[in-house]
Amino acid sequence: MRALNGIFRFYIHGSFHVAFALLAFLFYSLELTGQSVPSAYVFTLFFGAVAGYNAIKWGAEPWKRRPSWPAPGKILMLSGICGVIALIAAMDLSLQFWLLLGLGTALAALYALPVFPGFRNLRSFGAIKVLIVALVWVHLTVWIPLWESKPLLNWDLQIEAIQRFLWVLLLMLPFEIRDMKADPAELRTWPRRWGEKTTQRLSWVGALLLFLLTFWKDYFTGAEVLSKALAAVLIVIAVGAAYRRKTAYLASFWVEAIPIICLAALLVLRWI
Repeated sequence: MRALNGIFRFYIHGSFHVAFALLAFLFYSLELTGQSVPSAYVFTLFFGAVAGYNAIKWGAEPWKRRPSWPAPGKILMLSGICGVIALIAAMDLSLQFWLLLGLGTALAALYALPVFPGFRNLRSFGAIKVLIVALVWVHLTVWIPLWESKPLLNWDLQIEAIQRFLWVLLLMLPFEIRDMKADPAELRTWPRRWGEKTTQRLSWVGALLLFLLTFWKDYFTGAEVLSKALAAVLIVIAVGAAYRRKTAYLASFWVEAIPIICLAALLVLRWI
């Protein structure tokens, strides 16, 4: 049991789970549109996410380290290996993918690196940082894989991008709530600004909007409607549970599992 617990903690704190959540959003987009991406992009996205998120957690946010986390040396080695694999996989991608990935990487770098006055990064701006993260996820899981479909010109893909942005934004609220005590007070994160009741009410409104936007599309299926209804319900539950803090892995496992659960629901509903 202790060995299994150690493996689970390494899986979570090594950012494998969040990388799978990112892939779930990617395949959700592909399933909705019938598009495909090179397998090299899938590998680049997964291993790049592991390396990138570890760099942020272990470098840009050292105050969040907890005694239960694995030894930094192991994570550093893991991140280096994953970074190399991501670069090798990216070698098979076209120049278009490289340019688009470069844009996403630049945004992520601004989030983590202290390039602003006062040795600050975008992570230091509590109200902005969640918007940047959501934008990067939309870029990686909607705009890049569907670029040939011209997502900025296609109405349904524009709606999907807005929904994805809102979805990621709402998924970040439980993390913001969890980290209220660990984050520096000057971050002024959204839950700290609004308080518990307002945050929960806004999550309800956001989740409802996420669901209702589906009906603005020119084309949607019952499977998509039900999977996004499930996402809305799970988000509301997650935000409420974050304030009760009933499990140590609410945000880092259960919240990050929501895209995976909704992708599975979409696939099952389409199959039946």
